[in-house]
Amino acid sequence: MQTNKQHIIFLCQIKVLYLTIIKNVIEMNKLEALGLVETTSKTQKKNGTRCWYDPIADCDYLSYASGYVRRAYTYCSYRSGELDRTIYQLNLTRKGVFKWKETEYDCTERIMIPSETDRLSRLVHCVAVYRNNKK
Repeated sequence: MQTNKQHIIFLCQIKVLYLTIIKNVIEMNKLEALGLVETTSKTQKKNGTRCWYDPIADCDYLSYASGYVRRAYTYCSYRSGELDRTIYQLNLTRKGVFKWKETEYDCTERIMIPSETDRLSRLVHCVAVYRNNKK
């Protein structure tokens, strides 16, 4: 009886894993359809970070294992004439309260995205919105 129950649990876990892989493939296909090129370095891969270059908007999109999603681009500083890099967070936000020395302050908290599939979906959305607004 116990063996049969363990077998069913194992099959359910396999099914969940399979569906997760399928969802990742679908999101990756969307990124490829948008023309993004994965440029993840060995160090980034080791740390659980993935990076894509968007040749249309000339920027990078990054997905971190910690749950962050970011857009980064390089520009020439008008003050120094040197190249500078700016990184924007793309995670959704919510209002929060920060307490310090018995005082409460309103703050904005980032909502982490623990699932890689959901982070890829967020990237697809942000790429489309950014390109549309950049016109």
